[in-house]
Amino acid sequence: KIEVETSEAKALAAKLDTILVKIPASSGADGRLYGSVTAKDIAERLQKDYGITVDKRKIQLSDPIRAYGQYDLDVKLYTDIVGKVHVLVCN
Repeated sequence: KIEVETSEAKALAAKLDTILVKIPASSGADGRLYGSVTAKDIAERLQKDYGITVDKRKIQLSDPIRAYGQYDLDVKLYTDIVGKVHVLVCN
């Protein structure tokens, strides 16, 4: 069972590394976002656009994203297996 879960986590990590999650957001005149982008938003977008279910608590986001740009975030998929998700916050 552990081998199966480990191989699934490695496959998911490889798949996540090839994906760019685009999150549209609106901002004020100074370029700061209204509100922020959270791990929940990223997890929902992964599910909606790619059909990949990732627990929002596994997305390593120290602070909510409050500016436009591209971010590379770690996703803890299994013990000692960490994937990367690429997030683009745009308008």
